[in-house]
Amino acid sequence: MLVTALKELKENTRMPGKHFPINVFHNLSSGERVLYPHWHEHIEIIYVVKGDAVFDIGGISNSTSLGDILFVHSGELHSGYAVSNMDVDYYAIVFNKSLLGSDSGDPLYGPMVMPFMEGRKRFPLHLRPEDGAYSAFASIIHRLIDEFEQKLPGYELTIRSNLQLLIAAALRLDHIGAPRIEVRANLSMLHARHFEKLFAFVREEYRRPISLEEAAQLTNMSLHHFCKTFKKLTGRTFVEYVNLYRVNEAEKLLRTEGVSVTEAAELVGFNSINYFTRTFKLFKYYSPSQCKKE
Repeated sequence: MLVTALKELKENTRMPGKHFPINVFHNLSSGERVLYPHWHEHIEIIYVVKGDAVFDIGGISNSTSLGDILFVHSGELHSGYAVSNMDVDYYAIVFNKSLLGSDSGDPLYGPMVMPFMEGRKRFPLHLRPEDGAYSAFASIIHRLIDEFEQKLPGYELTIRSNLQLLIAAALRLDHIGAPRIEVRANLSMLHARHFEKLFAFVREEYRRPISLEEAAQLTNMSLHHFCKTFKKLTGRTFVEYVNLYRVNEAEKLLRTEGVSVTEAAELVGFNSINYFTRTFKLFKYYSPSQCKKE
């Protein structure tokens, strides 16, 4: 039975403990794909420390470089890809909204925190070092990373306190003349319904040619709207998405089934061995024959 697109793209983020749901990932990517499309129920902070990349968050593309900060909210589809051959080095701080606090009846604290926990207020999508609000957010994020990595006694209290300081920094954006927080799209059930059938269809039919018109029809969209929406949601054109799926399947065959490069190309739907090799190298940065030798 095929899983739905919504379930397929959902990430069950690894957390050190259920009572303190936060993790900090230090990611170094040497290929084009920096972050595969996924979503989760947590809030995520992306902090770029090296390289140039584009991160697509909730349908908005963000070109990033050294020092940039991005916020991903619960349910937002996000992905990333490099824009050059340089490595991309970034931190991903992923935490559950419960760490922001709760409405304990405090008439002051509750009204400030609950809007962020419920999604009625949001952190800024993208902060750059030249932005007026940047330094306040960056200093808090540095402390979050340091506290998590060092894990000194009481680090849990310090982390929770710094997450609450992020709320205070967000609340002050209007007072320092910062730009309005962008509205971005959640991975809503509407998007899931539009693309669930298509993702399942690609998994079943990727070995044969799939036209853009056929794909658009499966999502009940016009061709133009489909192409634009698909690129926003996945960070790739539909043709690129299908080719990447085929290449990934071919890589599995080459590594585990002992087939030849020509056989792998034919089995995943490439009619030209030259086109298969070029496409494989485009996504993997090495040739299919090198893959087979490993």
